[in-house]
Amino acid sequence: MRELPTGTVTFLFTDIEGSTRLLHEYGGRYAELLSDHRRALRAVFVRHGGVEVDTQGDAFFVAFARAADAAAAAVDGQAALRDGPVRVRMGLHTGEPIVTDDGYVGLDIHRAARIAAAGHGGQVLLSQPTRDLLAGVTARDLGEHRLKDLSAPERLFQLGEGDFPRLKTLHQTNLPIPATPFLGRQRELDEVLRLLRDENVRLLTLTGPGGTGKTRLALQAAAEVAEDMPDGVWWVSLSPLRDPSLALDAVANSVDVRERPGMTVEETLADALAAKRALLLLDNAEHLLPQIARHIARIRTTDGSTILVTSRERLQLDGEHAWPVPSLDERDGTALFTARARALRPTFTATPATTELCARLDNLPLALELAAARVPIFSPQELLERIGKGVELKGGRDADPRQLTLDATIRWSYDLLTPAEQRLFVALAVFVGGCTYEAAEDVCGADPDTLQSLIDKSLVRSREEAGSGRYWMLETIRTFAAARLGDSGEADALRLRHARFLAAFAERADPHLRHGPDQQRWVGLFAADYDNVRAAMSYALGNDLTLALRLVGRLTFFLYLRGGFAEAKSWLDEILPRAAGRPQGLLGRAHECGAMIAFCTGDRAGQAEHSDNAYAAFVAAGDEEGIADAIRERGKTASQAGDIARATTIYAELAQHAERIGDHWNAAIAMNNLGSTAIHNGEWERAIELCSRSGNLRREIGDESGLALALCNVAFAAVRLGRFTAAEISLREALETSVRIDAKIVVGCCLDVSVEIVAARGRLREAARIAGAATRLQEDLGSARDPFEEGFFDRAVEALRKSLGPETAAAEIERGGELSLEDAAALALAPTDSD
Repeated sequence: MRELPTGTVTFLFTDIEGSTRLLHEYGGRYAELLSDHRRALRAVFVRHGGVEVDTQGDAFFVAFARAADAAAAAVDGQAALRDGPVRVRMGLHTGEPIVTDDGYVGLDIHRAARIAAAGHGGQVLLSQPTRDLLAGVTARDLGEHRLKDLSAPERLFQLGEGDFPRLKTLHQTNLPIPATPFLGRQRELDEVLRLLRDENVRLLTLTGPGGTGKTRLALQAAAEVAEDMPDGVWWVSLSPLRDPSLALDAVANSVDVRERPGMTVEETLADALAAKRALLLLDNAEHLLPQIARHIARIRTTDGSTILVTSRERLQLDGEHAWPVPSLDERDGTALFTARARALRPTFTATPATTELCARLDNLPLALELAAARVPIFSPQELLERIGKGVELKGGRDADPRQLTLDATIRWSYDLLTPAEQRLFVALAVFVGGCTYEAAEDVCGADPDTLQSLIDKSLVRSREEAGSGRYWMLETIRTFAAARLGDSGEADALRLRHARFLAAFAERADPHLRHGPDQQRWVGLFAADYDNVRAAMSYALGNDLTLALRLVGRLTFFLYLRGGFAEAKSWLDEILPRAAGRPQGLLGRAHECGAMIAFCTGDRAGQAEHSDNAYAAFVAAGDEEGIADAIRERGKTASQAGDIARATTIYAELAQHAERIGDHWNAAIAMNNLGSTAIHNGEWERAIELCSRSGNLRREIGDESGLALALCNVAFAAVRLGRFTAAEISLREALETSVRIDAKIVVGCCLDVSVEIVAARGRLREAARIAGAATRLQEDLGSARDPFEEGFFDRAVEALRKSLGPETAAAEIERGGELSLEDAAALALAPTDSD
């Protein structure tokens, strides 16, 4: 792309009229028509000195250093297309944009695009600034128009002769002029427009918490459907009203309807709206509920006008279509913050801290606007550090009082709650990352009606996760509720109930995390509540050590599957020195967890100490299942220390103990680990036999992670025998299973083995990338490889360095370190070389 013009620049936007119709009419030939149109216009733009800034679909965005050149290009471009079936609308606007590394920034770009969109095929529209620079050029004055970006009315001109239909601008409307342009949210806007254009939708309510951008989205949607509403688009702000009985008078005044003799205002409005094809936008209705809902029910009609409502709570009327307005997605949130920041500091450039800040603020439009207002003082990184520590996000002097601060907009919703709703709203702040209904009921005393009311009022949201309903708050809203909780005098009691519930949940989940037909579901449930586990542990460490023991002792297999060793070790280091005299069964489980963490992180001394302490505690408690678990950990300790003979003896003991007490899971583990000792002894055939049998047993009892690990061992031994096809078959199932249940430790083992398999198939670069991904995963988990297996991995990587050359191998390994877990697995499973 040539260098963008700077200073005073004229922008030309083009767009094909009726592209959908052309596609249906010409079918496969449309692509050819589109290509011919692009070729013709590009030639004209280049001839007149235009710089193509962007091309999307069937639209062009071109910049010119001189308005005269832009106008000439528009005229010649229309002439070039005159004899073909493609008709193009064009718009020109002149301004002084900011040029950044990402291109042009500023309102002038949006203005030019909107001007083009207002025209018709074959028509060229000019803004007043562009017209002023075109001395001697014929341009018809089309008068003042409001564009669909809801800007103030501006004068538009038509370049050249020709008669065209009325411009596609706003005419009969009182929509307000927003202080800032509409940015992003194209998907949401398209969905709202689809509903507004559906003849079966006569009442649409946009719901969401304060600051989500309901009003701005509704205004933009109303502007976009103006062409479909010949009788006008009318906006009624309900926020100033305190008496619901005055709402219909406000509506009547806005749409210029006068009360008729013998008819009430309701009857008059219903009659008037039934006779019109209009859109009525009722903005901010929540504080007038439920009375306003009854008024709306009486004035709406099954045909004629459409009513669009914004409210933090749905109206609960028959036939109502409620559409929850989400927060912005990451891209749009960052774009909005950046645009608002640049309005105050033109040189502002987004950084990773910008995206992190936006996420911290839930990508909530109001929160982003208020935070961007602080950019002249603080960088995004500084704002991240200061939010919640004395820096208040505050709007300008012209802000709506309800949205002057983030606290104010949430307080507006809070003040509208009943006392019972306020109590539950505040109590739910004890949860971090949401909760199930069972948790809300047990800890907070929730009932279905009150919880549903908070959802309806957009203060609580719901979703399905791991097959279970979950209820959560945006973090900005939870922060407000947590402050109220801190002032309520009930915080300690709620935190105790919360910690007790999480301890009971962990105890209930632990057996399912080890094995069972619903292992994957329980892993998902536990992952969804892990932030709550952290919060419960934080409370228990300072207030109830027995609760802390109950929690940490049931984390063993979740941690094994997902990682988080350093944090859990810090908990154990704080708990165990103070745990003397606590129940032996709880101590045994805590030491089992410690042994597993030490095993995964390569702490040989810690592994030996924890496994022996676990065994002693379970023997003292008379816990036969616990004894089996401790024997298992002692066997792993011996194996990790290189004492394979002792490990073999211990695993044989585990097999006998497990058979005696009917512990099929530990029996399967014993068999797999005996296979591992065979691997250490170079007994490859025996390893394949034992690990295959273990895999079959684990398949029967529903231990998917154990199945994957056993199959990974089978693949490892098969590689040693040169049976790469058999190794691939076993590894494929192991890798697919471990990725599906997100058993990261097992995924890492599978990736290690796949390095050799992929290299043996001649895919050396891919093998190096997989090695990089495997090493990065180990680093992320804070885990360490078994010394014996690490030797094989290191030799495989060294062979790649020799084959590829040190520099190439290092570059590919580095590339692999950037891969996601899913992409690394896909690379390992790819059937052919993709290089």
